[in-house]
Amino acid sequence: MSLQKLRPAVVRLREEFGPYPLAHMRPFLEVEGQELVLRVQTEVGLEQALQLVVVRNGQMILPAETQRFADSVDYVDGIATAVRPLWSSHAVRLDPQRNVGQPSIRGVRTAVLAEDYRAGESLVSLAKTYELESDQDEDALRFELSTLALAG
Repeated sequence: MSLQKLRPAVVRLREEFGPYPLAHMRPFLEVEGQELVLRVQTEVGLEQALQLVVVRNGQMILPAETQRFADSVDYVDGIATAVRPLWSSHAVRLDPQRNVGQPSIRGVRTAVLAEDYRAGESLVSLAKTYELESDQDEDALRFELSTLALAG
């Protein structure tokens, strides 16, 4: 998604939601917010592929991509507090209040888990050492591998 093409809509939405309009749940989950987003998209001529809210059969809905994004965000009092990367499990979180927003599971950075694993620690040992569920250490390794694949 080209953020430059989305920028005019984001600039306009800042007037209503403040400096970080996409960090609020109102544009995605509340009817009034969706109505505003729809109106702004029309005003700025946002191309259909980038629209955050669409009308189908007379109903406002979120396109699949927008819904996946909204579902990946943890909100507290209507403000995004953490994000789960779209390509990973729900266990991995990016939370600016923990580990400076680095990807982590239950407060343990995924990079640390991957480094320990590469150093010879077993999955069972990682789970025990960091008090993780048995699948959480595997999720961390999958996340780190997928990050490498995306970067490569």
